[in-house]
Amino acid sequence: MLSLSACSSISYYSQAVRGHLDLTRRKQDIEQLLADPATPDALRGRLATVRSIRQFAIDELALPDSGSYTSYADLERDVTVWLLSAAPELSLEARRWCYLFVGCLSYRGYFQRDAAEKLAARLRDQDYDTSISPSLAYSTLGLMNDPVLNTMLAHDDAELAGILFHEMAHELNYLKGDSLFSESFASTVERVGRERWLAARGAASDRDRQRLERERAQQFNQLLLDTRAQLEQLFGSDESERDKRSGKQQIYQGLDQGYRQLKERWHGYAAYDAWMQRDPNNADLALIATYELAVPAFLALLAQNKGDLPTFYEAVETLSRLDPQQRESRLSELSQLAESDLMNSR
Repeated sequence: MLSLSACSSISYYSQAVRGHLDLTRRKQDIEQLLADPATPDALRGRLATVRSIRQFAIDELALPDSGSYTSYADLERDVTVWLLSAAPELSLEARRWCYLFVGCLSYRGYFQRDAAEKLAARLRDQDYDTSISPSLAYSTLGLMNDPVLNTMLAHDDAELAGILFHEMAHELNYLKGDSLFSESFASTVERVGRERWLAARGAASDRDRQRLERERAQQFNQLLLDTRAQLEQLFGSDESERDKRSGKQQIYQGLDQGYRQLKERWHGYAAYDAWMQRDPNNADLALIATYELAVPAFLALLAQNKGDLPTFYEAVETLSRLDPQQRESRLSELSQLAESDLMNSR
C-alpha cells in the first residue's frame, strides 16, 4: 500500500501512509500487555489465544516465525480497510492497480470508506461494476511486522485462527502481480490450517459447528463460482451487447433464486443475507474468484504431497517460478483432477 506508482494519485498514497502510520503508532507488544495487570481480562484472554494460534501456525503448519502478530493495535473502529474492486459491465476481468513492490492487484485498499466511494463513482461513470467490501485484517506481506488488530479479535477463535493463517501464508509465498495465485494459496492454507487447529484444540461441539459452517461456505462459494461460469460463457459469446445485458440480468436473478434454495436446505441459516442484499455484480464475483477459484487446485496439490505442508509449500514455490502461461496450465490440470476426484467420491 505504501509503494509508489506513476499510474496512481498522490492522494491515494497520502491516505495509505496516514492510515499505516496511525496503525503503527497504536502497536503494543502482546507479551507486555499480557504481563500488565491493567490489561482488561477480556482482552488478555483474546491475546493469549492469538499467541497460542500463532505458535500453532509455526509449529504445526510450518508458517514463518517472523515478528508479525506479536503486537496488538486497537484502531477504535470496526473495519480496518475498505477494499474496492471493479470489473467492466460485460466482463469478469477485474480492474487492476499496479504498485512497486507487490505488482498489480485486483483491488485497492482505503482506510476511509468515503475515499473508496469517490473512486467507485468515477469508475461507474466509465461503465464499470464496482464493489466495496470491509476487510478486518491488514498485511504488508512480510515487508513489516504486522500487528493483530481489534477488528480481527471480533471473530470467534476458529475464524481468528483462519485469518492469522491466511495472513501468515502471505509471508511465506506471495507472487508479485498474481492476485489469484497468491490469495487462493493463502485461502487454502487458511482452510487446511483451521481444520487442523480445530482437530487439535477444538471441542467436539465446536468442530461439528465449524464443519457445518464450512460446508455451507463452500456451497455458497460454489454457487457464486457457477454463476461466474455462466456469465463468462455469456460475455464470451457472439451475442449483441443488448442481449448480453439482458442475459446478465437473468443470470443474476438465477443467483438470487439459487441462494433462496440454499437457505431452504440450510433451514433458514442467514449468514450470507447481507452480502446478497448488496445486489452482487461482476466486481463481486471477480473478487470472490481471486480468493477461491484456484483453491481446489491447491488442495489437489496438497493431496499429491500426502498432506505434508512443507513439501506442499515447496511445490507451490516451484509453481510460482513458472511463467504465467505454464502456471495457469498447471493449475487448470490440478483443478480438473480435483473435480474428477469429487465426482468419483459421490
